[in-house]
Amino acid sequence: MPARKQLRQGETLTAFDPGDVLQDTEFRDCTFEACRWQGLRAQNCSFIDCRFVRCQLSGVVFSFCLMRDAVMENCAFRSIAWGGLTGRSAVAQPFAALTNCSFQYSDFSGLALAGFDFSTCQFRECVFDGCALAGADFSGAPLGRTAFTRCDLQKADFRRAEAYAIDPAANKLKGARFSFPEVVALLDSTGIQIE
Repeated sequence: MPARKQLRQGETLTAFDPGDVLQDTEFRDCTFEACRWQGLRAQNCSFIDCRFVRCQLSGVVFSFCLMRDAVMENCAFRSIAWGGLTGRSAVAQPFAALTNCSFQYSDFSGLALAGFDFSTCQFRECVFDGCALAGADFSGAPLGRTAFTRCDLQKADFRRAEAYAIDPAANKLKGARFSFPEVVALLDSTGIQIE
């Protein structure tokens, strides 16, 4: 029998530090402000319509957690597997908005983020694998060797984006938009030399 969740609703949690484990809690319409979670294990938690403002999350592991329509502003995320969230679908996306956030070594595998706006975010060595990203906006985003594999990138906008790793044979790219000279990076997987 699953543990009953404690409900926290409408709270502002400033510099909230749950220790090493955060479990069996449902956060609904809560704001997390200036929180620093390092090496935290979140188990059987829900984050519904929550805001994260100026938070730093590093090495957080989500186990049997649900995140839906979270707004993240001016946050830094490092070494997080977002694809580990349960209940993700094209209808209930984990993020409602990301504004001025940075992601390092993060894994977005399996997420449905079609039409999502990533244009104000920075990425460094992240992975998007098996993601629904049709119509997503990465325009102007520094992508720092972020890899896209088995993704639907149809009609996605990569104009002025830099340092992405996209194999055209391993992704759906029909109608995707790119800028020169960065678009030449799409030929890296072919092994040809351009002079």
